[in-house]
Amino acid sequence: MTELIFSIKDIFNDKSLAGCLKQYDSSFYHIPAYQRGYKWSSERDGAVTVLLNDLKKAYLTAKEGKKKEYFLQYITLKKISLAEGKGLEVIDGQQRLTTLSVILSSLAIFLDEENISANKLHYAIRENFFDDHIYKKSGFNSLVQKSWHQTITENKELNKQDIFYLFKAAEKCNSFFGKELKNELLDFYNYLLNEVKLIVNSIEPHIESEAVFKNLNSNKVPLTEAELIKALIITSLGRNRTNEKITNFHEILEIRSKIGRVWDEISSWVHRPEIKSFYFNNKKDAMHELLKLTAASLEEQNKLKIKAGEFPLFNAFLDFGNIDVVFKELLEIKNTLDDWFTDPLFYNLIGFHRFAKKSGNNNRNYLVSLLSHTSKTSLLAKLEDDKEGLLKQIKIEELNYEESPENIHHILLALNVFIEGWQKDFRFNFYAFEQENWSLEHIFPQTPEGKKNILSIENKLAIKEILESNLTPEIEMVLDLDERDQAQKEIYYKALKAEASLNSIGNMCLMTGGDNASNGNKFFPEKRNNILNLIQKGSFVPKHTFDVFSKMFEDADTARMNVWSKRDMESHSNHIKNVLKLKLKESKKDQQHESR
Repeated sequence: MTELIFSIKDIFNDKSLAGCLKQYDSSFYHIPAYQRGYKWSSERDGAVTVLLNDLKKAYLTAKEGKKKEYFLQYITLKKISLAEGKGLEVIDGQQRLTTLSVILSSLAIFLDEENISANKLHYAIRENFFDDHIYKKSGFNSLVQKSWHQTITENKELNKQDIFYLFKAAEKCNSFFGKELKNELLDFYNYLLNEVKLIVNSIEPHIESEAVFKNLNSNKVPLTEAELIKALIITSLGRNRTNEKITNFHEILEIRSKIGRVWDEISSWVHRPEIKSFYFNNKKDAMHELLKLTAASLEEQNKLKIKAGEFPLFNAFLDFGNIDVVFKELLEIKNTLDDWFTDPLFYNLIGFHRFAKKSGNNNRNYLVSLLSHTSKTSLLAKLEDDKEGLLKQIKIEELNYEESPENIHHILLALNVFIEGWQKDFRFNFYAFEQENWSLEHIFPQTPEGKKNILSIENKLAIKEILESNLTPEIEMVLDLDERDQAQKEIYYKALKAEASLNSIGNMCLMTGGDNASNGNKFFPEKRNNILNLIQKGSFVPKHTFDVFSKMFEDADTARMNVWSKRDMESHSNHIKNVLKLKLKESKKDQQHESR
């Protein structure tokens, strides 16, 4: 689909290259028979009355020097060929086009102007009515000077529901322009022609019209703000980037085509799964999120103001007026984000801040703050400061899963992202980390017989070893049973949960959501086998998780590779503390040197 913005004057223009009809090599708009008849009400709160009042309000606002352009959203069209000639089939928007034709016909009579809408609508079932009663001055005047009852008494053929609504629309327009803006009708008319805009959405000729119509009218193809902004940028820049007059319209179309291709390239980039996940939390419309970031950045620079309401970004860009600045900002932000994503140092630092649990940095405001830095040196210093600030405040020995799981998550993520001694181009896989839902897991289980697990002799010995001095005769008796009911299980579960080492960081690692489910409450050897199977399949496994289940840390109990003991928990905790100290001592100067 291609989108372009046209003024009302150019919507009905089939003479010059500025006209919508001329651009599509067409002479008229065709309203097909499958469309429902005209049904916009002219009552107090009806669509015709609302439109007239909105147009009046927009005109008065523009007169005060405020917002100038006014948009009537989309119409969806498709090129067709009929016996009458080449036309544009109106798939969506016939109510708007029809109402505009009635408004323009009424204004042409009041101002004694040429009716630019005349003969531009071709109704499959109501063409004669427009020719006889809307487009012609005599026919229009005759229609609005009679009551509906009188009209259908004189011509019973007109007693149709859609003609009744057309009659009421003509009557409303005649009344409105006879009373409202009476001394300003010419200025209002010129405003309507030049500043009221429609966005034309054309579909390819091979696409079935009725299928598109059905989708549009069942809200399966909603109007999106990103599409509106695309149309605004393409049209505005196509008009602004040439000093030629409209006679050189082919050059403008070429400029629009180039801008459209750039837009599509940006959209393709931002919707790459790993980009969308990294910057925009996997939001469905990542292009819209990028536009929000662009608007927020411009707002931070005090260049525009975003207000609440429908399509706030579109209206903010429209009010700002300088679309060239908007497009340059969009391009600059995209290129900057791509540069950060490509650079392993910045990628790892930014990713850590965005994916660390409850860091407060996984939002648009944080990205805006990063974009405000004018050099990579100052940005790197900011990222390093933020990392140290996040990690320094955490005291390893005080960490407890029940009270501060997010702090444990911060530490373990840091150990995996900032790997000591690894190659300088190492990139942590944040996409797999999020997609596979890597989260905290107890290495030694708190509820070993959950999910119908059965305790082996080795499992029972491991539990007794963990409990040590807290191993009461009652607990030992329960563990020695062949099977336990739930009440008996709770006796030793309670003791395990009270064991501080089980909730310490020494008993924690990161595992995938799927692995957590498959691991259930299994013991170390089963979990270890699951991790090894993942690695053999070539799946993503964080280095620290691999090290834990390989016992590759100082003073680990490597003599018993199938047991996770209290000694392992304490050694693991000390290992984390020592590694963290080393990382926090790393020189920013060295990091800055690496970034060059």
